[in-house]
Amino acid sequence: MTNLEIMSETFPLQQAATGRFSFGAPRSFQITKDGAYVTFLRSDHSRDSVNSMWVYSLADNIEHKIFDSHLVQLGTTELPAEELARRERMRETGSGITTYASDESGKVIVFAFAGELVTLNIESGKFAELEVTKPIIDPQISPDGLHVAWSTGKELRTCTIAGRDERALAVSDDKNVTWGLADFVSAEEFGRMHGYWWSPDSQSLLVQRVDNSPVATWWISDPVNPEQAPRQQKYPATGKANAKLSLLHFQLSGGTPNPIWESNEYEYLINVRWQQARPALVTLSNRAQTKQDTYALLDDSLALVHSVTDEKFIEVIPGQPRWINESLITIVDNYQTDTRELQLDGISLMPIGMQVLNVVTSDHESITVQISTDGVARDIVRVKLDGDITYLTTGGVSGVSPAVETSLGALQIVMQSRLDNHERTYELTCAQKVIHAFDSQSESALVKPKVEFLKTGPNQVNTAVLFPSDHIMGSKKLPILARPYGGPHGARVIKGATNFNEDQWYADQGFAVVIADGRGTPARGPAWEKSIYQDFVGPILQDQVDSITGVAELFPDDVDPEQVAIMGWSFGGYLAGLAVLERPDVFHVAIAGAPVTEWLWYDTAYSERYLGHPDKSEGVYEHHSLMTRAANLSRPLMLVHGLIDDNVVIAHSLELSRALLAEAKDHTLLPLSGVTHMPHQPKIAENLMLMSVEFIKKNLKNS
Repeated sequence: MTNLEIMSETFPLQQAATGRFSFGAPRSFQITKDGAYVTFLRSDHSRDSVNSMWVYSLADNIEHKIFDSHLVQLGTTELPAEELARRERMRETGSGITTYASDESGKVIVFAFAGELVTLNIESGKFAELEVTKPIIDPQISPDGLHVAWSTGKELRTCTIAGRDERALAVSDDKNVTWGLADFVSAEEFGRMHGYWWSPDSQSLLVQRVDNSPVATWWISDPVNPEQAPRQQKYPATGKANAKLSLLHFQLSGGTPNPIWESNEYEYLINVRWQQARPALVTLSNRAQTKQDTYALLDDSLALVHSVTDEKFIEVIPGQPRWINESLITIVDNYQTDTRELQLDGISLMPIGMQVLNVVTSDHESITVQISTDGVARDIVRVKLDGDITYLTTGGVSGVSPAVETSLGALQIVMQSRLDNHERTYELTCAQKVIHAFDSQSESALVKPKVEFLKTGPNQVNTAVLFPSDHIMGSKKLPILARPYGGPHGARVIKGATNFNEDQWYADQGFAVVIADGRGTPARGPAWEKSIYQDFVGPILQDQVDSITGVAELFPDDVDPEQVAIMGWSFGGYLAGLAVLERPDVFHVAIAGAPVTEWLWYDTAYSERYLGHPDKSEGVYEHHSLMTRAANLSRPLMLVHGLIDDNVVIAHSLELSRALLAEAKDHTLLPLSGVTHMPHQPKIAENLMLMSVEFIKKNLKNS
């Protein structure tokens, strides 16, 4: 698009058309082991969702495209249902090459493209389409670069890098059994997208078998396409049966696999990590997620090396446990200091109050982690084994790649997203000095957020406030629009470059926008996160109320607490619905997008982690249901939901609508055809934002 065309469009359309400003930005960086190249994915421009493979050569100091997804014609554009489901779990909105894997050298790459299995040599630039059995799901290359493995769903198959000697390592004729794929719960709730792991010596694989036969069958239909059969989905609903999982050890040379583990005492396989010259680490959890144990694989037997228990629940923290030399790195909640801390063989390496969010990577001398000390920034620090800490980034939302040691020093990719300058940068550093800045074709937003960061209420809730760009302070009182997520894993008050773009647009429509990260949201310490155990209603809603009160006290001439709307999506949708049903004295209008209206209809791992098993939590689920509050509705409420949402299914909004109708409660229901959990179609996303503003203004005026 030309600059004139971009400037003439609305921000809602711009945001949707640019994939929330992600298209055109580089991603998925890997540095080759010799430090000569960096591979990454990038689409051609800010309105292009199709990712191609790029390589940066340090010797030539140039970025060049080595696999153009627009030009290469392979296979079909249709993806298997299992791959589509996998991308939905990843919230992947791009196409072309979405993920790739490399051998230990980093120079031989494998990926799925247009339904085909493709290998690529980054030095020669030559690629090959392997004629193998399909579908191709999650292909992975052996560390030595000689073999490729992939799942077809029913089978885990391997072949040589040249596509020869194809065979099935694991096979099932049972329609309910898959090999080498992550189960629904692991992908949706634990962030584990893989279902098999190569050994460091490339001679064997650990493979997950998933038996979904105990799991209830749900059907996801698209009513606007009545000629299409509903899609079957095995959905482990709260209190019901989970899939039966097992882990087996297969030798690449063939033979009978050795069983390693099957779900019984532990229902969840959290992760497998297999590092060079060390035993594989297998982390398991009981169903209540109050016990999480890590075992080392020794001669196909599991030996306990680390155990964590918690009377409430244990969160899954990415990147750990892991070996460093012969010691074990873990992240553990220390309640005495209220710190989620990095530990080396059980001894803390972190100062009090530095909350560790994940482990990025490690070497023989240090561990690189993402941390937060205030809840609003996400910094990267390198921690040496003696506890010495070096900040690699400060003040924004940051990430790094694993470091590669070279004769010049440690090479590493540092990614930063900063609100203070509205910029996102992607830099290759050497010994912490920038040697190359990667090009980004992502678009700048038409809005430039101006955010006030506050602490509100007795709990000192991190709160962000945005006023219209042309608002003169003290000139008039504005209606308040609360836009929280408010639940576990969902901090919104973070100083990232694009985090508040949408909020500023809503503010520019004539609102004082308030976002509050109350109790239960991450990066504020174990006590903060776990204060919402078995109670999403009391502390979570009270912190939202206190944020409105606090903002009204701080800006008495600029906000009108008698005109308050609230809108949110997913957990935020639940919170918006709860707000008008439970506290209509504070919240006068609500828009609930894809709300969980009945926690018994959400998945086992999430609901039971925070609310407990329904058989052991008398009255908890009834107390949290929005259906039981239908008779309370006295304020305007709009429910918005994608008809083919397979995460929070449409039944949530339909059943609440039915309950409201039974109580003769006026409300609005907006079903979105062809939409999953989030609307990605540009015109739908644009018009939904415009209609939301119209709904809020109309009903606040009449309230």
